[in-house]
Amino acid sequence: MREFSFKPAPVRKEQTWAIKDDHLMRRGGSAALNLAKVTSASWNTVSYRGTRSAWLHLESEAGTTKIEYTDNGGARDDFFGLIQAILAVFERVNPDLEIEYGYSAPWRVALFILGLMGTVGGLFFIYAGLTNMTGRGQVEATIIGGALVILLLPVAWTCRPNMQAAKFGAADLSAEIAQLGGPSMSNPDQT
Repeated sequence: MREFSFKPAPVRKEQTWAIKDDHLMRRGGSAALNLAKVTSASWNTVSYRGTRSAWLHLESEAGTTKIEYTDNGGARDDFFGLIQAILAVFERVNPDLEIEYGYSAPWRVALFILGLMGTVGGLFFIYAGLTNMTGRGQVEATIIGGALVILLLPVAWTCRPNMQAAKFGAADLSAEIAQLGGPSMSNPDQT
């Protein structure tokens, strides 16, 4: 049994995870999660200003298990090693599980609303600037409105409610994660 230790974020305590007999365990956690009984999973990773945040959420009858990581927390190889080990177990015990890649539904709805409101606000600023509603500062209002539309319309478009997250099998997601720079599990039996 190999243990994976990492800090989810710089200000959080280090977590130690392990997989034994196809069960995911966290030291100090409540109970082991039987990976064969996971009913849905979602994976996402976001990079901003050189810092990558990534998370894997596993849902079962017992609830949601969240494994989260930010580059500033350190031990990047342990986090990605744990994810790869979980995916290797899924290939054996839960091969039909499709893992969503992207924001979960509540995040997509929140980002859609934020993007839509920002876009509408930007269009209003453009209208106010072009019709001289501001009296002064038409150029500034138009520029601000254009920037809001340019920045937030893509957010609303990519997070629209009718858009489904991409779904991967465990092996395909493992290959995708390896391309992100996470370690490849050449020997998944290390767990």
